[in-house]
Amino acid sequence: MKRTCLAFLSILLAAAVAAQGPPVLFSTPMSPRDANYSIQVSLDAAKHVLRGEERIRWRNITDTPATDAWFHLYLNAFANDHTVFMTESGGKLRRDAFDKNHWGYCVVRSIAQVGADGTRTPLVQIFPREDHTVMRVVLPAPVPPGGEAVIEVSFEDQLPHVFARAGFAGTFNMAGQWFPKLGVFQGAKGWNCHEYHANTEFFSDFGVYDVSITVPTEYAVGATGVLWQEVRHGGEKTLSFHAEDVHDFAWAAQPDFVDRTESWMGVRIRVLMQPGNRASIPRYFAAVKQDLTDYARWIWKYPYPEITVIDPPMNGMGAGGMEYPTLITAGASPFLGKHILIPEVTVVHEFGHQYWYGMEADNEFERAWLDEGINSYYEARIMDAWYGPERSFVDDLWGWNLGERAQERMAYLSMPDMDPIVLDAWKYVSSGSYDVITYDKSALVLKTLENMLGQKKMDEVMRAFFMQVKFTHPDTRDFIRIVSQAAGRDLSPVLEPMLYGTGTVDFRVARVRNAPRSSPEGYDLTGAAPVLYNKGKDKNQEHKGAAKTPFKESYDSTVVVERRGSLVLPVDVAVTFSDDTTRQEHWNGEGRYTTWTFSGPKVVRVVADPKDLVPLDLNRLNNAWVDEGDGAVARSMTTRFRVVYQSLVAILFNVL
Repeated sequence: MKRTCLAFLSILLAAAVAAQGPPVLFSTPMSPRDANYSIQVSLDAAKHVLRGEERIRWRNITDTPATDAWFHLYLNAFANDHTVFMTESGGKLRRDAFDKNHWGYCVVRSIAQVGADGTRTPLVQIFPREDHTVMRVVLPAPVPPGGEAVIEVSFEDQLPHVFARAGFAGTFNMAGQWFPKLGVFQGAKGWNCHEYHANTEFFSDFGVYDVSITVPTEYAVGATGVLWQEVRHGGEKTLSFHAEDVHDFAWAAQPDFVDRTESWMGVRIRVLMQPGNRASIPRYFAAVKQDLTDYARWIWKYPYPEITVIDPPMNGMGAGGMEYPTLITAGASPFLGKHILIPEVTVVHEFGHQYWYGMEADNEFERAWLDEGINSYYEARIMDAWYGPERSFVDDLWGWNLGERAQERMAYLSMPDMDPIVLDAWKYVSSGSYDVITYDKSALVLKTLENMLGQKKMDEVMRAFFMQVKFTHPDTRDFIRIVSQAAGRDLSPVLEPMLYGTGTVDFRVARVRNAPRSSPEGYDLTGAAPVLYNKGKDKNQEHKGAAKTPFKESYDSTVVVERRGSLVLPVDVAVTFSDDTTRQEHWNGEGRYTTWTFSGPKVVRVVADPKDLVPLDLNRLNNAWVDEGDGAVARSMTTRFRVVYQSLVAILFNVL
């Protein structure tokens, strides 16, 4: 009797919640909300099949009528080995290989436009190319500027075995890029809706998402947004999630997730962990808290009420290290000790995408550096502030240390000039070049900018950029314009060659010459009458009538620093003399070389870029010159070998 009453009460409470509808997260919209989705999807756990229906309310916010609509069907990238994705990747991505026993697809069963009176007009699917990751439909009537279109879609997904962010592995299911999703309408330019390329990620508009997910009762589900309702029926349950001002929705389901939550700065942090990795749960929480703290201090307080971290299984790591709005996937292992900071680095990086891609929604197909490069820059800053600049990737492993910047620089040196930074992602010569240029070189460009401006001013310009472009689709020109305004100077002469070109820079101490100034011989004419100077080597010998002019050893010194490569960047040069004094010189980098001359003590040491403020410098081993016998030789070479050593450690852990 008691159980029956409780069950009846739960039904009444569920009905009451459903009647209230999803919560309102933000009283004032933060984004245009021009692409809104209501989706109902069910998981066939045995077959890893998703069956769903969606209702899209799209508003034309341009000044051009829209005569058609273009959709991404990303899972079709895994339908066969002739798709753009499979052809470009060769079936391998991020050290993961595709399982040809488990293909995937996204099939649209029906699609129709719904009129204001509820009339449904079926739409014909058109596939512009053989690759079915892009679908086009012609609308029965143009959608005018400011007008709306309501489109209903019925679809079915077959998840592939986890590869390139999405799929299944055992009972683990990762639904990423799983529903038919509109491209971005750009007015007179038409729809921006590229195929799913091997190097590219995504681009879509902001909106409100209401997604109901039906799974077996024993499954735990993590998803974009907030869970506001759970209804159980038979051996299944339906979970309803609500998200506002986001441009995508992802979710993961698994029966044996270890589910933990904590709160920090008003944000609910949820971790869904593999049972074998539960020891790393505190590491995930610590990394998210560090992110929330630093981004609030440097950029803007995280506005969403929740962030969910998904830990994929070892046989599903292709889904790891990925970002979606309010949900990220990470990667841990019981074999990773506390000294190897891969779990922390991964969480810090993927959370950063909540800003750089999540709210600053750049076109990842065409200008990936605006999210990956900026995010990599902040990843290193956060890890350096947390652990220290020389141990922010490997922290005291048998006495070994490795910093994030050192790892970025090592990767950059492997192919510094293969492609420009600003380039369509599928046009890079290789996935390796895409990774190095988009992530590592871009981050070093921003570090170079920070060194030029100072960290305080850098924080000001980056905050200004984010605040002006959040919840929009910025491009590279927006970045240069805004940071120049915030810096109070035109930064385009510095930024444009680094972003649009492939030039490199290598500063070298080309020549140092010390010419001793001997004691004068002959007549001294400075007095009332000519007198002889001390002569030859008899400097201490007294001669009748000789001028008593004590001689102090002095040199005429010349220092030449060369700039190799076409990239013009300023550099500081430290010149140290035999009396232990040091002069700091500055060169704007213009011309092929610059020359300084000095008179006085001997020059014993010259170091170009003594504070390593030009991380794009190709060869730091030629930045220094030291006089024979000067103790700085050993110290300088030790520093250089440490850089080489860190690079070797970085290679080791990149391979692992």
